Amino acid sequence: ELIEGTAKKVKDGSELVNTTNAAFNQVSESAAKVGELVAEIAAASNEQAQGIDQTNKAVAEMDKVVQQNAANAEESASASEEMSAQAEQMNGMVDGLAALVGGSRKGAQHGRTSTQKASHAVTHRAAAARAKVPGGKGSGRSQIK
Repeated sequence: ELIEGTAKKVKDGSELVNTTNAAFNQVSESAAKVGELVAEIAAASNEQAQGIDQTNKAVAEMDKVVQQNAANAEESASASEEMSAQAEQMNGMVDGLAALVGGSRKGAQHGRTSTQKASHAVTHRAAAARAKVPGGKGSGRSQIK
């Protein structure tokens, strides 16, 4: 009876060891799966960080282009105003030359009016272009930094 009891306890203990071993194997497999998932998450996070970096670089490049376009528009508006001023000066010279040559006042007046109209149109376009430029005169906005 004592031997049978001991044999039964050994058998029960052996089954308990086997059950515990199976449970440890399951825990080990689950830990391995968690490790794989964490590695996948880390890889995805790295790819996402690279994508964000590329997006930041693209936005910085676009900002440079916008600033250059604004500078070019400002320069064009300035050149247009300068051309308008030169047209006005040339108009005065043509009027003076017409008066020296003895041309008809009516013809000179007509030429001056057309030149003045063209000059006014150029000046108006230059002002409109400046108003559209960030930081341009009269736009009310500061230049992009």
